[in-house]
Amino acid sequence: MTQFLQHLFLFAKEIITHHGLTGIFWLTAMEQFIFPIPADIFVTMGTANGLAFPKVMMVVLSAAVFGSIIGYALGKYLGHPVALWLFGKRHVDNGEKFIKQWGVWGVIVAGLTPMPFKLVTWAAGIFEMPFSKFMLGVIVGRIPRYLITAYAGKLIYETKFYATTDMSALLLGTLQGVTEFLPISSSGHLVILEHFMHLPFSPEELVTFDIFLHAGSLIAIAIYFWKEWLTVLQEMWSMISGWKFIKNSLTVKLAIGTFPAVIGALAFGSEIEGPLRSLPAVAICFIATSFFYFYVVRKTHHAKTEEISLKSAVIIGLAQAVSLVPAIPRSGSTIGAAMLTGIKREEAAKFSFLLGGVAILAANVYNLFSIRNGAPVPELEFTLLGAGSAFIASLLSIHLLLKFLKKHTLAAFGIYLLIAGSLLLTFAR
Repeated sequence: MTQFLQHLFLFAKEIITHHGLTGIFWLTAMEQFIFPIPADIFVTMGTANGLAFPKVMMVVLSAAVFGSIIGYALGKYLGHPVALWLFGKRHVDNGEKFIKQWGVWGVIVAGLTPMPFKLVTWAAGIFEMPFSKFMLGVIVGRIPRYLITAYAGKLIYETKFYATTDMSALLLGTLQGVTEFLPISSSGHLVILEHFMHLPFSPEELVTFDIFLHAGSLIAIAIYFWKEWLTVLQEMWSMISGWKFIKNSLTVKLAIGTFPAVIGALAFGSEIEGPLRSLPAVAICFIATSFFYFYVVRKTHHAKTEEISLKSAVIIGLAQAVSLVPAIPRSGSTIGAAMLTGIKREEAAKFSFLLGGVAILAANVYNLFSIRNGAPVPELEFTLLGAGSAFIASLLSIHLLLKFLKKHTLAAFGIYLLIAGSLLLTFAR
């Protein structure tokens, strides 16, 4: 499978080298409905070979629209009859209702992520998604992604872009900020991107850099939930000054939820960070997490409780300890565990983020002591740029996930992790 993709990659390179913008157009158009290599590669090849940035963007967006129309038509006129024959009209009608409800968002998310877009174009046609909404999702989802990849290629051509430049720090920081709170594993995605970027740092330096990226997310948590943190400080002061223990306080619940992760990190930290940062390990963790999400969705249809009990805090804390494994999503594990105890989705997410703030703070304090004892750190400018971009992306992803969970379950993230893990497990061999 890997050799097959390598041959396709060389084929695409030859096409772009000899045919320029025309080659990019046809390769990108085919990627929308059949070609297995992401169009980002064609875009980067074009600008890296000196083709004008505006022209590449115009060509690739035109090709994305053209190819998506073909994929939609194939799904509607070929896939739809086959789906009716295989699954029956009732199941297809249910799929159409689902697509109408949040199909636009699905197309946008698929356009922004590594999800094979051809699956989306065919599915939109099979379930007869309104064409205007489908095209809106294609354009909104594809423009930011192609802008980034085309600009990266431009930097490669003009400034000999390498992984140590500002762009790579911004990309890693943005990835951390988005994936820290979306339940798809920030550490797992960082391991993947750092692996393919061939960063000129040691594994120990990358571990330290990842913790500083989490510091950017910590600042976002502190700002977004400032009222809750003020409550924690008031409770702490009340307990210290009054020499009394407030059993059901938010402070106590956060402490109980943090304790298992602290014990786990002290006992197994070195074993976790080494072997489990490999690509096959990340893939397996993604797939295992996806099945956990499906189980949570199945078991928590009627979760209505808003109050986190001490028992719930213990269970959530144990889930957070499990997420010390790099590719197990911390937010997803704790949100899922909270929901299994009967907590509503949005309340589970809120407590998960607060708990994550404590965990990230503890990791950064430990990191500072490690640096004082000689732990390696990447370049200062590289580290600060990554942390800053992580902060901005974190604020946005916190807000979006809280809104999403008011109406939707973890199923979409489970599907994403299942696909990403399966693809990674195949290509990592």
